[in-house]
Order: sequence, then C-alpha cells, then structure tokens
Amino acid sequence: MIKVTVIVPIYNAEKTLNRCLDSLVGQTLKEIEIITINDKSTDNTLEILKDYQKKYKNVVVIDNKENLGPAGSRNKGLQKAKGKYIGFVDSDDFVDKDMYKVMSSYMDEEVDLVTCSRFRDNGKKIKEIINIQKTTNPLDLSLVSNYTADKLFKKEIIDKNNIKFPEKYRYAEDLYFLTIYRCYSNKMKIIENPFYHICYNETSITNSYNSNILMIIDVLKDLKLFLEKNNFYSKVEDEFLKICSQYYSRRVFEFRNFTNFKLKKKFIKEFLKFFNKYFAKEKVNEYVKKYWKKKEKPDYLLKYQRLLISIYRQDKKIKKQIK
Repeated sequence: MIKVTVIVPIYNAEKTLNRCLDSLVGQTLKEIEIITINDKSTDNTLEILKDYQKKYKNVVVIDNKENLGPAGSRNKGLQKAKGKYIGFVDSDDFVDKDMYKVMSSYMDEEVDLVTCSRFRDNGKKIKEIINIQKTTNPLDLSLVSNYTADKLFKKEIIDKNNIKFPEKYRYAEDLYFLTIYRCYSNKMKIIENPFYHICYNETSITNSYNSNILMIIDVLKDLKLFLEKNNFYSKVEDEFLKICSQYYSRRVFEFRNFTNFKLKKKFIKEFLKFFNKYFAKEKVNEYVKKYWKKKEKPDYLLKYQRLLISIYRQDKKIKKQIK
C-alpha cells in the first residue's frame, strides 16, 4: 500500500532537480510514491527524470504535452496519485529524509492536515522558521504558512470535495487550494521540526516579480466568494483579513528588491481598492500594522501618496546604484 504520494511540478530545473529528487527517493518512509510532472521544459529536465524512473520503481514521470503551469501540473499529479496522503514539493527545494515518515505518523481519524516548520536558504544564509503555535484549528488561517509544500493532506478529503488548484492563476494558487482544504478539515497538527528547505536567491525573486503578482487580488476575491457561498466566511472573517494583510505587507516590503515602479504603484492601488471594498478601514490598519516590519514607519501603511513617494525615492536610489 502506498502511504504518501509526493507531487513535484517541474519546469527547467536541471540545476536543482537532482538535489530535490535525491531527498525524496532517500525518504525513511518506504511506502512512498513520487510523481514528477515535466511541464514542457526546454533544458535537460526530462532526461534527468527518465534516469530516476529507470533507477527507482516508485518514481513516476508525467510529460506534459503543453505548458500547464504549477497548478495544472499538480492537478494532473492528483489524478494519478495512489497514496492515502498527499505532499507537494517544488523542484527548487528539498526535504529532510524523515519528513514524510514523521508527518504521516501524526495523521489519524481526527487530524486531517499536518504542517511542519521549514528552512529558508538564499545561498548565503540558512534561517530556521519554527512555528511554535499550539492551535489545532485548521481555520486559524494566519497561524501557519500559506505554502502547500510544508504540509501533508488526505487524498480522501481532496477527492470528496473536488479540491483543485486554480489553473487560471500563476500566482498564489497554493493559498487557494490550502484555504479550501482547511475548510473541510477537522484538526491540524503543527510540528516544530523544520523538515522543508525553501531555496531561493535574489535572481529567482526578481524573475518572479512581474504582472502575475496582481493575480493575488483575484485569488483573494475568489476565495471570499467561495467562503461566503459555502457558509464558511462568518467563521473565518478576521483570519481571512489577516492573510490578506500579510500578503499586502510582505509584497510591499519586498519592493525594495525591484525597480518596476509602475507595477508597484498598480499593485498598491488595486490592493487598496480591494481593502476598501470588502473591509472596514480600521480593521485593515490594525492587521496591516501587525504584520508590517518593525523598522518600517507605520504612517506609510495605507496612506497611498506617502507610500508611493517613499517607494519612488527608494527606486531613485536603486537607479543611482545601478549607474
């Protein structure tokens, strides 16, 4: 019997793929299936996957005929998955060898979601991010990460409620899937062990900063509609605003890494429209301030013009440094 299926969507990952797959085929849990989805890569990704498939019986390779993006690739993996529990790993990242053995041991009739702590590795520094929260309520949306990769899910719940990643989005599709799954879960277990390694560098962050960042607003709108339609919203209203505030605050704080002022301006403008339409301004201010970095000045939070002036001045400094 396959206990855990791990789904790995892959696009042009030849530089990191061996590290990722080695961490999966080396798991101490032996009842594991690894489904890899090559999403029309143009490098040597497919050749690497075929080598692993020949060497390991539990490695499955799906070769997409068209580029589906991470959401479409994960959905394809879910269709093929045979495991009782489902995990997701990004091809840039890797996991500790005991991750799925330990996490699956916490699953039972009551616990439907297990989440671990993680490492963040930027190539220069590795930082532990330990979650010490004690809640078991899956609807405490703001108390665990919005990643799917540091979690374990029950396939039965996914299938029964037809939960899928939204393929029309190429940003924040994790948040959509995870939030809906949590609505149908009884209990969750938070593990302090940092099993998952998120690997990134400044180049990868910069490359990911494009117009897709605006999709987060549409994802949040769709989530709000789902929560209202299915009578969950009254249970999670404050928590939902918290995660909206987290996304806004983190992205604006990251703006120091980017030089596209027009996109920054549009993101702030559209996000504030979203806040003004759906939430009381006092509540928004309360939660945005809570998640803002302490070294930033709170008076720049929701005062549109002052925030833009601050970012514009920052951009001019960056341009001078480039010159």
